[in-house]
Amino acid sequence: MGAQAANDLLEINGIKASVVLTEYNHVIYASARSIDEVNVQVMMELLGGGGHRAVAGAQLEGVTMDQAKAMVKGVIDEMLEKGEVS
Repeated sequence: MGAQAANDLLEINGIKASVVLTEYNHVIYASARSIDEVNVQVMMELLGGGGHRAVAGAQLEGVTMDQAKAMVKGVIDEMLEKGEVS
């Protein structure tokens, strides 16, 4: 479900990347998708996951949804500071 939602969000005009968080059995699953400019593989690797430039994911254990959101925002901020995302 999260992966499909991440794909669908890329259909919105102006959206370059999407990250969808879902929780199942006390694990937060991050599904990331992008078009061209954003390397979501790097983003998910910073969260302990992996994948490919345009399709990646991570599993976050032992954190709440709010903590997972903060982690994703922190990674995005870090990538913005390094110029890896515009």
